[in-house]
Amino acid sequence: MVLRLLREEFTKEYRGVVVDNRELYEEVKTYIEAVTPELSERIEYYDEEAEGISVFEHWHVQEQLLKALDRKVWLPSGGSLIVERTEALTVIDVNTGKNVGKSNLEETVYRNNLEAAAEVARQLRLRDIGGIIVIDFIDMEIRANRIRVTEALREALARDKTRTEVFEISDLGLVEMTRKRVSEGLIESMSQGCPTCDGRGYVLDETMLAEMQ
Repeated sequence: MVLRLLREEFTKEYRGVVVDNRELYEEVKTYIEAVTPELSERIEYYDEEAEGISVFEHWHVQEQLLKALDRKVWLPSGGSLIVERTEALTVIDVNTGKNVGKSNLEETVYRNNLEAAAEVARQLRLRDIGGIIVIDFIDMEIRANRIRVTEALREALARDKTRTEVFEISDLGLVEMTRKRVSEGLIESMSQGCPTCDGRGYVLDETMLAEMQ
């Protein structure tokens, strides 16, 4: 499983791989030296006993996972994405920050949408979201800007090894796309259906989180 994951995902874009099991580390190191020797120096062994804390605590993995499970994602400019999952599709709503100003609103919205396009591609990979996805970008008056945002999304998705297809943006700023479903997704694998709301929401699996302590 580990070697297959490395074979499919580990490229020069990654800063490294950290392994906290000595036997597995040696196996991974040997494998990478054989298939991609130029990346072998990026394989690192983490000695939990010597460090005094788990590898998950050291690299703040649990904190990052909780962020990846949050429906709201902040953008550098102060805008945000709202990620909503349903059985049929995933909807991602793009919002501006509070202080967008009145001068050159089109340019502000355009820049916000460019940020959103890059972050959407990142979130789809991070959360392993597949199926039908609808992205509601902020409305842009200039057609050329709408086209450039769509192109930016396609360029960001080009780094995704999972097959995607992006359709043209509509006059309302909606982009429909598909991403091949290769797993159940991050939120589904780390949660269980809520008995209170009949599965319409999620309760985090405390056992999974406890194992990362």
